[in-house]
Amino acid sequence: MSIPSNVLTNADLIAYWNLTRGDNKTVLTEKELYQCGVMVKLIDILPATGSNIYLTDAIADQNYNGISYKSVPDFLDSSFSNYVEKNQINNNGTSLKVSNVSQDYLSMALRGLWNDAKVNIWMGIVNPATGGILYAYRMFSGYIDYFSSDFNNTAGNTTNETTVNLNSLWKKLDQTQRLLSSTSVHQSLHTGDKFFDLIGILNSSEQFWKSSKK
Repeated sequence: MSIPSNVLTNADLIAYWNLTRGDNKTVLTEKELYQCGVMVKLIDILPATGSNIYLTDAIADQNYNGISYKSVPDFLDSSFSNYVEKNQINNNGTSLKVSNVSQDYLSMALRGLWNDAKVNIWMGIVNPATGGILYAYRMFSGYIDYFSSDFNNTAGNTTNETTVNLNSLWKKLDQTQRLLSSTSVHQSLHTGDKFFDLIGILNSSEQFWKSSKK
């Protein structure tokens, strides 16, 4: 993901870098921007029914694109995957962990009310002078597969850690083909058509779709 030049030349970001590093830069590189420590995550949870939920791991609530993101600073940073751009289509899901989830949210999650909800994960760049989101880009889009929770009771203190498992937008690559004719029945109506011979390949543990330019 390429960061726009107007972000790398933002006066507040440059002033913050120069203040904390004793430098005298007029433009930041992308690497230096990430080293500023001004990145937060914005997460959209969009269930098929019910209200949408917008969360952020920032220390304060954030507004971006007219949406108010509620601060939930108990995301475990180490649970987020590293993302690498690839010129392939595959169902590489991801997961994230949240600690000390409120009982209301935990109940809805474990009852499956959010299963198959669409999820967007954005990386937001915070303006260090105003505390607002300066720019954000989408890291991941997918659907909730399932939740799992671990509970720990120590000296009467109960804590919980919930893992959210996500499928990518290409989750259908892993689904069993439903209501399709078997190869023999299909070929009895369409002689020589071996399209459904591919079903076994599409349902294997790994699928990679590749494209090439000629």
